Amino acid sequence: MKLHWITTGITLALSAQSQTFIQSGHVDIGIGYEDKAFDLHVHQEEPLEQEFAPGEAVFAIGSAAAGVSPGGAFTSFLGASGTPVWVLPSTENSQLPFLGFGTEELTASEWSGNISLSLKAISGPGTFSVWGVSGFGAPELKMSSVNGISADDRLLLVPGSHGHFNVGFSAPGDYLVTLEASGNHLIDGLRTSDPATYRFQVVPEPSTWALALSGIAAGALWLRQRGQQRPQ
Repeated sequence: MKLHWITTGITLALSAQSQTFIQSGHVDIGIGYEDKAFDLHVHQEEPLEQEFAPGEAVFAIGSAAAGVSPGGAFTSFLGASGTPVWVLPSTENSQLPFLGFGTEELTASEWSGNISLSLKAISGPGTFSVWGVSGFGAPELKMSSVNGISADDRLLLVPGSHGHFNVGFSAPGDYLVTLEASGNHLIDGLRTSDPATYRFQVVPEPSTWALALSGIAAGALWLRQRGQQRPQ
């Protein structure tokens, strides 16, 4: 049993090492286009500019995201006033990932109309929603899993642009969110991407990266102790 626990710790550590945890700074869900196919990825701009495949990065959402629903027009997807909610806001907070949606890599003149980024699936302990706010303070819901997923759950993005929206979760925990991009290329015609799954960890306790480090330490200690006990 002890050996099994340590092996699990080492496995978790190796798994965590294969992913980059993004806890703050400007980062985008990026949409590119190469060889007649969409390329959905993660584009981190701060502190270092780098790109990851969707499965190589985790959006780590700390306790600064915790808040409550304001109720009113937000009730339909965030719950009644006072309901707990965890939000990545559309304005920058230094303690959270500043998540954007970027199509800067697309040449606007090559596309007819908008790029559609659609919600295809979600798994996790709660619901997932993306919304903007009008000049009058009213929510403009873009996608949500509250009432199931339909073709209406999508962001319409202008090719060659960049934007920020509020991204909310109804409970802490680990989420997998699957998105799909589509658009009408003037030469290649209607193109639809393969589904891309992004991972969000909302206020993980204990955090996965801390647990991974403890797993490495425990494994190293166990190996050292075994070495000391080995007959000479």
